[in-house]
Amino acid sequence: MAKLTPRNVAVTDQVLAVLDEAYPLPVSTGEVEERTGYGIRYGQLAYRMLQRLAGLGEVEKITVPEMRSRYWRRWPQEPGRDSAERELEAGQ
Repeated sequence: MAKLTPRNVAVTDQVLAVLDEAYPLPVSTGEVEERTGYGIRYGQLAYRMLQRLAGLGEVEKITVPEMRSRYWRRWPQEPGRDSAERELEAGQ
C-alpha cells in the first residue's frame, strides 16, 4: 500500500472516530462520509480510507446482498493505538 499523506492520516483518524462513536453498531458509507465531510466532493476520500482500513484489518466491511450501501464497524482495538502506529506496523 502507498504511504499516506498527512491529510489522509487526518481523514483516517476522523473515520475511526465516527466508527468508535457508533461501536458496536455498524455505520453506512454515506453516514461516514457525511459525518467526516469527505464524500463525493473529495473523490470519496472517506470511502477510500475505509477500504484501506478494511485491508489492514482495522474495520469490518459488511455487505448486504439486497442493499447497495456498505456498512462498516470498528474491530475492538487496543487502547492508545493511533494511525501512525498502525502505519508503522503495516510496514509503511
